[in-house]
Amino acid sequence: MANRSKTIQMKKYLTPLLITAVFVSACKKSFLEEDPKGSITTQTFYKSAEDLNAATLGISLTYNLAWNQTGGLATTFGSDDITTHAGGNKIGFSNFDTFQANSSNDRMSIWWNYFYKTIKSSNSLIGNYQKATEATELERNNSAGVGYFYRAMSYFFLTRTWGAVPMPLEASLESKTNATPQQIYETVIADLQKAETMLPDAWSGPRRQSNTDILPTRGSAKALLANVYLTMAGWPLKQTDKYELAAIKAKEVIDNKSTWGYGLVNSYADLWDKDSRLNKEAVFACYYNKNMPSIWDYADNWGNGSQMGPPNFAPGEEGGWDEAFAEIAFYNKFPAGPRKDATYQTVYFLNNDPLKAVDYTKLTHKHPYFLKYRDDESYDPATHKLNDWWGSATVYMIRYAEVLLTYAEAKAMSSSGPDATAYQAINEVRNRAGLPELAKNLTPTDFRNAVVAERGWEFAGPEPAARWFDLIRTETVAKANADRDPAELPLKGKPNDGTHEFYWAPIPIIK
Repeated sequence: MANRSKTIQMKKYLTPLLITAVFVSACKKSFLEEDPKGSITTQTFYKSAEDLNAATLGISLTYNLAWNQTGGLATTFGSDDITTHAGGNKIGFSNFDTFQANSSNDRMSIWWNYFYKTIKSSNSLIGNYQKATEATELERNNSAGVGYFYRAMSYFFLTRTWGAVPMPLEASLESKTNATPQQIYETVIADLQKAETMLPDAWSGPRRQSNTDILPTRGSAKALLANVYLTMAGWPLKQTDKYELAAIKAKEVIDNKSTWGYGLVNSYADLWDKDSRLNKEAVFACYYNKNMPSIWDYADNWGNGSQMGPPNFAPGEEGGWDEAFAEIAFYNKFPAGPRKDATYQTVYFLNNDPLKAVDYTKLTHKHPYFLKYRDDESYDPATHKLNDWWGSATVYMIRYAEVLLTYAEAKAMSSSGPDATAYQAINEVRNRAGLPELAKNLTPTDFRNAVVAERGWEFAGPEPAARWFDLIRTETVAKANADRDPAELPLKGKPNDGTHEFYWAPIPIIK
């Protein structure tokens, strides 16, 4: 955190998280396998508001584990904005990047395991929250809203990544039959519709810090629902009537942003500043504090820190891990301005020596590296030295910029076409990026394409609002990869926008 007071506040939040990790821990080997360490019975656990609080914070911590490292994002490396090399332990990323991943890929299991662990705990809360008779009705509903939200978010990522997957709605996770994407989206919508009525507009106590809500709110649910509708309008469902619903839901968030305190931060670079990672642009995010210690003997504090920090996206010449870097063609097309300056590192210090400054062409892998997530408490900007292998970087699940761009695209593709409000929404994002306003009088399709391009630049690289998901829903995976720079690793598989080959990841084998 930026200072001692914020660190203390975050500790207040993370302490109950750690306590309840025992309750939500499950599936050490498989999401279908029970773990006795998490077998606190519902008869004894769900009674009071404190019990509900422990359950919701435990769900939050479990979900955070899906995002405190790069692994799950490997499934998005087929997009044209991010790549890696094929050496050492990077092969799991590289195989998705070059379209040759198989069911044994070790990286993607991180998402699979932790999303299902989150679902298990959410299912338990949803099935039992009414038993907490010592809590008020409002406390019960708020807690259930958290469960519905996290279950919806988890299934949303699962079906976008793997297509048809098991959809257990009970804590036992006994369902082994795959549900279709249509069935999963129906559940996601139902869950979010419940969440937006049950969640509060704002939390209190340690759940709200520096005017930022740590847990999801009613605004978070509406924003996610808008994104879900927008995705349903594209492949694989192609339910174009959902554009209208996406626009309506996103507009609710925009029109009522003061209720939740949402807005764009003034500078794109501020999003990645270690001193401002609790900010108004976070509609929903995963928050971490690496300094929080373990409080029980068989676990560590892995869930409190974020490996999305300094080393993952730093070059080996500066002590980094070369986990991922930018694709050259996408980098060259990225419009110049403050957003590009904050997205990519432009100067590199060989062996952390400022007197040996070079550009990316002088690096071993000869690619631009992402500046996002580099600025953390263990990072020295004067030398680019990394003093720790993990940090406390916030991972933004939904940013207000995404709400604006979701509205702009959905409005343009709905019956009214790209009206003044759609232009206003995308231009808010472009103005902050230092770009001129979008050309007027575009056709709905051209406007949509402009928004998708804008999303690519706004969320370039390792963000949950991954460009990969936009390429899938717009059926442009092969088209985007056709412009691959010769310096990139050659593609082994050939994605096809007609047959949708390689659009979904292979179902992992969990050992």
